[in-house]
Amino acid sequence: MSENFTDSIIRALVRFFKAEWSGAFVAILILALAIEFSTSGRPFFHPTNLMTILNNSAAIGVVAGGMTLVIITSGIDLSVGSVMGMTAALTGYVCSFWGFPPWMAILTGLSLGLLVGAFQGTLVAYFGMPAFIATLAGLSIWRGTGHLSTGAQATPKLPIDFDSFGRFNPFVNLRNEYKEGNLEGYWETFGSFIDSNWLNFFRTFQMSMLIFILFFLILSIIITNTRYGRYIYAIGSNAVGARQSGINTSLYTMMTYMLCSLSAAFGALLFLGRAPYAKSDYGQMWELDAIAAVVIGGTSLFGGRGSLWGTFMGVILLKLINNGLTLAQLDTFWQMVVTGVIILLAVGIDLVRQSKNPKNVRRLLVSVSSFMAFLTLMTPASLFLKAQIFILEHNASKSIQEAGEKLANGQTARLLGPKEIDYFQQIIASNTWISVLCLLLFIVSLAPIFISNKLLTVITSTLFILIIFPLITIGYSVTTPFLIFGAIILITSLFIDIIFDRARKLDNSVY
Repeated sequence: MSENFTDSIIRALVRFFKAEWSGAFVAILILALAIEFSTSGRPFFHPTNLMTILNNSAAIGVVAGGMTLVIITSGIDLSVGSVMGMTAALTGYVCSFWGFPPWMAILTGLSLGLLVGAFQGTLVAYFGMPAFIATLAGLSIWRGTGHLSTGAQATPKLPIDFDSFGRFNPFVNLRNEYKEGNLEGYWETFGSFIDSNWLNFFRTFQMSMLIFILFFLILSIIITNTRYGRYIYAIGSNAVGARQSGINTSLYTMMTYMLCSLSAAFGALLFLGRAPYAKSDYGQMWELDAIAAVVIGGTSLFGGRGSLWGTFMGVILLKLINNGLTLAQLDTFWQMVVTGVIILLAVGIDLVRQSKNPKNVRRLLVSVSSFMAFLTLMTPASLFLKAQIFILEHNASKSIQEAGEKLANGQTARLLGPKEIDYFQQIIASNTWISVLCLLLFIVSLAPIFISNKLLTVITSTLFILIIFPLITIGYSVTTPFLIFGAIILITSLFIDIIFDRARKLDNSVY
């Protein structure tokens, strides 16, 4: 009985992890639980918090949804961030300065997105230009076009109509009407329900969240239930075979790039729904975030495999990590580093999934735990390095000044006052030992990648847990979810060989 139950669990695990989105889902669940139990504020799983995450994910999520279609065809679109910025700027510009009504400005922006996609899709599909080159050129062209057409200046405050795509909360008016006693019958009952649950549920509801979910729902239905969806998977799997079977691969490839650019323009619209004005520098580096979300969600960069709901979870996971890094007081530049490393890990996951080798799976899991140790290290190390750099720059500028040489403007700005010097020295003193401790943990966490030893893995996972306590003591509790996640992954890696061996005996076809 016990063996049958165990076998059923193993079969379920195999089926689960064969799904492209499984890795992102598990990561979200573990990180969310770790945040839930390691923070003393509002619980993570509180409805208002969950809706805030969805609202913040909406714009980039829509852009990533379009990117998913392109990557399924084994293509790439590096211009989505620039397209988003250009269409956002021009949508706001024609509305603010040309007098276009909001609906016409919105149609103008979406039409521009389609035209951009048609242009780039034609280059790739009909002229045989590598997608990387065509869209890399687009990254520069469309960003420059946005700057030139608007003078790289922000528009005046946008009309309130744009709020309908972003911050607008339809329950606000209903709640106000209820409080004023203007509702009757069913609407009065509904208004009472909203009012009594306002702080616990409805306060953070925004249209961007609803549009985000509906977008993925509709697009998922399209690619799973239409000829277009079947064809793009076929093109990504084997373009030559798809062409020989009668599929117009050029047409469907161009359509995919059009949908991708249209999604970028639609993402710009969601962004404008939450921004007070339009500007051409919106969407910078969003192409990196979009690719990261797609790959994390299990879509293969080699084409032919992936899902939109995997991308959906990839976006949520990225937001979770970025929010954690923001709470940990890390600069956005560090977050860019993290995003790049996440892409490498996600590609590694795809390669491991294709190899189906337990040794590779174990190494990948240990690598992810090392990445968690790296994320933990970044908080004290970044503060230490930042303070150290300020002190060094001050000392260098002071030495030049004492030598009687004239300081340049940049050097003068590096001079610090006595209070600033004391402040940075305190940061250095308080972060030195914990930085060294986290650095040692990161170095130790690398060892199980190359040395397959169960005792070493257990010791490393124990160190992950032990370092949580000094981090909490000095006020870095926001980093503890990464350590908890890393420890769980390390313990899981111990059972990989057992699970694989049993799975092979149950069903050799799985492997």
